[in-house]
Amino acid sequence: MSSLPPGSPQPQESSTGVATRLLGLALLGAVAFRLYLLVANDFPINDGALFLEFVRASAAAFPRLPAEVSYNGLILPFAYPPLSFWLAALLTKAGLDSLEVVRVLPIAMNILYVLLFATTLLKSGRSRLFTALTILFFSATSLSFQWLLMGGGLSRGLGSIFLMLTLLAVTVPDRQRGVLPLWRAAAAGGAVAGAILSHLEWGILAAGSVVLSRALGSPNLRSFIISCAAAGGTAFALILPWLLFVTQTHGFEPFLSAGGTSFWGDGKSLSRILGVVRLGVVSNPFAMVGFVVLLRRREWFWIGFLLLCVTLTPRHASTPATLANAVLGAQGIITAYEFAAHYVRSKKLLNASTTLLIAALLSFGVYRIHHHAPGSFRVLPAEMRQAMAWVAANHAGSRFVIVNDRPWYNDSTGEWLPTLASARSVTTVQGREWNGEFSRWVSMFEALRTSGSCAELHSNMMPFRPFDFVWVETMEECFPSASYQPVFRNGKVVIYAERR
Repeated sequence: MSSLPPGSPQPQESSTGVATRLLGLALLGAVAFRLYLLVANDFPINDGALFLEFVRASAAAFPRLPAEVSYNGLILPFAYPPLSFWLAALLTKAGLDSLEVVRVLPIAMNILYVLLFATTLLKSGRSRLFTALTILFFSATSLSFQWLLMGGGLSRGLGSIFLMLTLLAVTVPDRQRGVLPLWRAAAAGGAVAGAILSHLEWGILAAGSVVLSRALGSPNLRSFIISCAAAGGTAFALILPWLLFVTQTHGFEPFLSAGGTSFWGDGKSLSRILGVVRLGVVSNPFAMVGFVVLLRRREWFWIGFLLLCVTLTPRHASTPATLANAVLGAQGIITAYEFAAHYVRSKKLLNASTTLLIAALLSFGVYRIHHHAPGSFRVLPAEMRQAMAWVAANHAGSRFVIVNDRPWYNDSTGEWLPTLASARSVTTVQGREWNGEFSRWVSMFEALRTSGSCAELHSNMMPFRPFDFVWVETMEECFPSASYQPVFRNGKVVIYAERR
């Protein structure tokens, strides 16, 4: 059970067949879990309504891109990276239902993401056993899928695939250093362009990964400059048509507005770095052992990748950081095994103890998924969809305040109501990142959500006026019959109209 530097003799694994079967089981488990989520849910997970409107607008303009998209009473510039919407629109034009595409495609892309991660590790020289352990630890972390399987994972999921394709093109250089052929540098640039055209944060991380990989793997400065120039030139040439389309149609304002939601440079960078480190250590304490080992061996890539995540893309750093944390955890376990082998004479006892330790770590990860992920990993309940269908049939075009206890990024009600009810949610944050109102709306929403009393709740509703109805999932006691008339009720929601 080993993972040693290049040139070092590799200890004989207990069996190549055992390692292969373990890797197969790890991948099978990861795929099976994602397929279960696909068949168990009849609706996109959590969010996706805004992206559904993007897909429908893209399908209407196909193969061209729409200039604008209408959502929740807002006219949004189509300045979002378009590749995932164009792909979904292509599937829609081929006859698939657009809602089904938004439900299925993120899950399918996440399956490919896991398979490409395993391929990247193997191609970088890691053993099957090391790769199997990494995939096991990766799969037992909720952030390996949480933000990627949702309807809103349509763009994030495609970006994550292109990141892995970027790493495959340039190689993870801890064990394979040398001149990168120009065709592979160009392929890496193509993958970077695909990531940028899918999701800006994954694209920025992919570009940073090229620079990091070549800085560590190039034999000299000339090779570094040539490979980065080839990759960068290819990427720029491929994204240039989209940049010209956006800037000629809308100018730079959409990019400036969206940039204000990145959390970069807001004084919280250190806390985010510590948060990502803490997440890795809590998920697998042996990650710290792996960190020290890779430092001592001067295998810098995954440590550098972790730093890229928190410095280049702080808002979503915890999602791609799971890749590095899983590598560190696997290295830590293998190092602990090798250390213990010097003191434990019975190999059977050592193997059994290590197996139990790994099982305990995986069980803890699954426990955390089960108890912490559901709050941000839910399907809009059928009762909610029923209520929205009633609104569409009876009060289309009306304005709603939504009262519930979920943060804005998990507020599936607020995101889906405009699309399913053909109404307007005045509390919904999604879509406001393009008009400069994002920060103000988040503050207003969070003040409403965290109201501690009925008086505070009603005070925090005032900035959202005028509205026609109040959609209530919590704090129903704050809407007495003397002032509010219930016009719809089921097991999940009450819709009130103010008595005039």
